[in-house]
Amino acid sequence: MIEIKQLKREDWENYELNFSYETDGYYTFDVHEWDFKLIFHPYKTVMKKSFTDHLFGEWIENPTVFGTFEDGNPVGFIEFSHESWNNRLRINNLLVCEGFRNQGIGSKLIKKAEEAGKNAGARMLVLETQTCNRNAIDFYIKTGFKPIGFDLFCYTDNDPDKTEVRLEMAKKLL
Repeated sequence: MIEIKQLKREDWENYELNFSYETDGYYTFDVHEWDFKLIFHPYKTVMKKSFTDHLFGEWIENPTVFGTFEDGNPVGFIEFSHESWNNRLRINNLLVCEGFRNQGIGSKLIKKAEEAGKNAGARMLVLETQTCNRNAIDFYIKTGFKPIGFDLFCYTDNDPDKTEVRLEMAKKLL
């Protein structure tokens, strides 16, 4: 049985999150003047991507973290914060460990963020992902998120060449 509970900073600060995923393609932005559209491009072979982050990062404004556990072992996390300046709840990290994906855990974690956002009076949930993380994009669309913007050069000056462009997505709460 999966248990979801809020995590305390003092117990989980700097806990390393190891993200990894496989992707069969990526999206590019076809930009013409003020109009743009997303275009999917398949990779020649499935690509494996990975990166790490840590819970309760010092750059996050008052983070809240929920963890999911099976038999006391962590199998997923969601970290979010209320951006007071624009009244949005930003999902900073969402991770479901390999072997536990496609079992509804991610959806339950998103629901926790929605509930917290509504309780805080936030107007929407926002998050970022990369245009090469097709599974995440598909999951976010399935849970009601829509693309709201992109940054072609957020991470490096070569993001489009690396097929890892920042994609902002949102879901209205009000």
